[in-house]
Amino acid sequence: MYRNWRLWPLPKLGFDTVLRLRNGLSYAIRAGTMDLSIVNEASILNPYLGGNRITLAPDMVVMDVGANIGDFTLQAAARCPRGRVIAVEPVTEHVEALKRNIELNGFSNIEVLQLALGDGEGQSEIHVAGLASSGTFAGPGTRSEMVRKASLSTLMKELAIERLDLLKLDCEGAEWQILAGADDLFPRILQICMEYHPDGVWTGDKLAGMLRAHGYEVTFTQGSWTGLLWALRREDDAGPSVACR
Repeated sequence: MYRNWRLWPLPKLGFDTVLRLRNGLSYAIRAGTMDLSIVNEASILNPYLGGNRITLAPDMVVMDVGANIGDFTLQAAARCPRGRVIAVEPVTEHVEALKRNIELNGFSNIEVLQLALGDGEGQSEIHVAGLASSGTFAGPGTRSEMVRKASLSTLMKELAIERLDLLKLDCEGAEWQILAGADDLFPRILQICMEYHPDGVWTGDKLAGMLRAHGYEVTFTQGSWTGLLWALRREDDAGPSVACR
């Protein structure tokens, strides 16, 4: 999987390094973080694009919500060189790592926004805990930071996006707030791939039913803590795509 595989143990030994994948992407891996696990998951399991459920073309518009260090963002940018990739990430340390990885790979089609998506406008308290950082879950040993909160509708207006070819969500429980206010946006979102967290009210079955009612074809997996979902609507049901402002 890695071209420079001999460097793979270094982060476990306390050294920062850069790992270069055989697909051409490079990632700066910080010692003492979950960076290596994140890149391994994105590259080996490929949960969002694996299984040929999602299609990415060179000129597509992609929004990556919960971009973390850019594990999916970079994949999307590489597959959409003439398109537009918006990386949304609230946690400062992740944003810094994300920007470094974008620079490392020389991408110019990625926009990074430090904010949290939710069900309205204002401020959101983010509980920082590495890979499990969340505005919803607060575990032991977390610290907090405040960031701007915006709805998906507001963000699409601000960015002059008429249509999203792909909305990717991995936001540790905030997905319910984001999707709850998106009814009028679904006709303008062609594909959705997401990690979701059943919360006693929302389950994979209920989420799939809601999206099917909005015209999507849906497949999903469900575990005790998280699940994965892929949703696709026919292209002739969506509005025009806008790849740049």
